[in-house]
Amino acid sequence: MEIEFSEASRPFSREILEDIARTWNANAAGRHAFFPWTGELLSNQLTNPDGSAVGRLLLARTGNGDLIGFAHVNQIREDGYPSAGDVEILLVDAGYRKRGIGGGLLDRAVASASAWRPAPGFLDALGAWPFGYGFTGIVDGSERSGVFLREEAAYRLFLRHGFAPVRKSLVMRANLTRVTPRPLPQGSGFYIARRTENTWLDRVFRQRTLWDHELVRTDRRILSRAIFGFMEELSTAEGRAVFSVFGVNTPRDMQGKGYAGVNISHMLDHIRGLGADLAELHVYADNVPALALYHSLGFRVVAETMMMHRKLP
Repeated sequence: MEIEFSEASRPFSREILEDIARTWNANAAGRHAFFPWTGELLSNQLTNPDGSAVGRLLLARTGNGDLIGFAHVNQIREDGYPSAGDVEILLVDAGYRKRGIGGGLLDRAVASASAWRPAPGFLDALGAWPFGYGFTGIVDGSERSGVFLREEAAYRLFLRHGFAPVRKSLVMRANLTRVTPRPLPQGSGFYIARRTENTWLDRVFRQRTLWDHELVRTDRRILSRAIFGFMEELSTAEGRAVFSVFGVNTPRDMQGKGYAGVNISHMLDHIRGLGADLAELHVYADNVPALALYHSLGFRVVAETMMMHRKLP
């Protein structure tokens, strides 16, 4: 059967995005994702505020024009991170797998990223959550998206195409019914506000409201900051309110004093008061201090993902 590979024109048309959403829903919804995709959702994720396209869309079609696979590769420019691109989505229709289509899309994603060529020139195969290609059962009995899990076909596909595992990330969850706020340091309190910053996090999750939860001294010195947000798709799928902790930061000269634990424990208590049942976060598996902290706060590992790199030719 003849397969035609192409790159979607930029800016991405609503027709292309709706076609991708239909293909994703037919193959992934209910198994790899928590909620159905729509063209509007993809437009929000893959279009900048000025209407320009985010990254590049690689398409695979049959001779009669049916979409049977796609990949999205995005350029990385954040915080000096040494990557040329991020393979964020890769999916092939279940009826056309094992025909080399996934490899063909991946090769074209590599070629697209090669054109960016920033030094030192990596291509980052870090799947952007929640665009997973595999899933795994987790301890509370639900399913969640997992990217490049060792037992998954996608992981083996990337290995065959020259990618190597670099860093494992763990997904952790806490049951908020068992949260106990820790005592506040003397002369401190909390500041909670909707985020207005325009970081990569705010752009990626711009369809959600994100909040800063800061432990501060009376002199306004920040002791610890955490970012959290309500996860609509998780809550809809599981029938329980789920919040995600997107980031925790403690100034270097304030580390090792227990401020992060105090801040997170009160943040969890706060979101429990908003009606949440569960909190979820991602942490690198080699971040031993953070893992110990999250375990002490009641978080448990429920899934793992893997960052992979391939050097550009």
